[in-house]
Amino acid sequence: MEHAEITVAILAGGYSSEYNISLASGRTAEAAFIEAGMKVIFVELRKEGFYVNEEKVKLTDLEVDYVFNSIHGTPGEDGHISGMLEVFGLPHSTCSTFESALTFNKAKCNAFLRDMGYRVPKGASFTEIPELDHFKSWNFPLFVKPNRSGSSFGVSRIERLEELPAAFAEALKEDHEIVVEEGVIGTEVGCGVVSLAYDLEHNTKLDRTRAQAIAITEIVPTESAFFDYQAKYDGKSQEITPARIAPEVSKEIENLSTAIYERLELRGIVRLDFIVNKDNEPVLIEINSIPGMSPASIIPQQVRYRNWSLSNILALGAKEHIAAHKTRKNR
Repeated sequence: MEHAEITVAILAGGYSSEYNISLASGRTAEAAFIEAGMKVIFVELRKEGFYVNEEKVKLTDLEVDYVFNSIHGTPGEDGHISGMLEVFGLPHSTCSTFESALTFNKAKCNAFLRDMGYRVPKGASFTEIPELDHFKSWNFPLFVKPNRSGSSFGVSRIERLEELPAAFAEALKEDHEIVVEEGVIGTEVGCGVVSLAYDLEHNTKLDRTRAQAIAITEIVPTESAFFDYQAKYDGKSQEITPARIAPEVSKEIENLSTAIYERLELRGIVRLDFIVNKDNEPVLIEINSIPGMSPASIIPQQVRYRNWSLSNILALGAKEHIAAHKTRKNR
């Protein structure tokens, strides 16, 4: 199948706090697919339905070969869109329903990874504000997060127990379940991973689809205590690729990232975020199954650092996902 024969629907928007970020990510993907020679239909999801050029449409009427899902948060990243696309029989770019739901649920994903032996922060989840005494033995700072949210919406870093009620109130704006974690002090980094049957570094075909680390970016907030929304999208951070960490730690992070990606059976472009602690140990803090793709986002920066082509990566992924879908369908 030649690139010109493939029609791609870019899904963007949604109805979470990440609506505008998703639109920016979708436009980046749109430009990349057009550069690859594919036909593109930009589809915006709103609460009222799917829209193309302000006209309400049915996704199944668009006659597309592939769907690139750039909807951050709910319903794009939590498994709802994946499940819908699977029911419709449409090949798509993101993880299957269970894997999407798992990685979007911070508490359950960390518990799952902890049981598999991976380093994750100490944490617990709550549906209401617990007694403050519950945290007396915890190491501060604490991070209070919505369990199912992205782009650091509703996330607070607190230094004293007295700050907990206000932090819970902020997090409850995004989700009814709240995660509290011990803060890991160290260097924050993000590692992009993509799975292809093509070795991007050596420009060779592979015998099977394999997870490949893209690069590791160091994240240094310049005006806040952590990588919050303003640091991510308003230019209030330094994002340094490659990260200024020891080569052996970089290699460990790459190996951890690809191993977790394959262990969880993830798909498409994913970013795994770590804190390298004072003992030079990477601690996994989050998995982003649909990471930002806007010009300000980390993944495009990493691709440029490697002198790779985003359009080539997305086109290869589209063709491989279409082929894999046909194989599953014919079983």
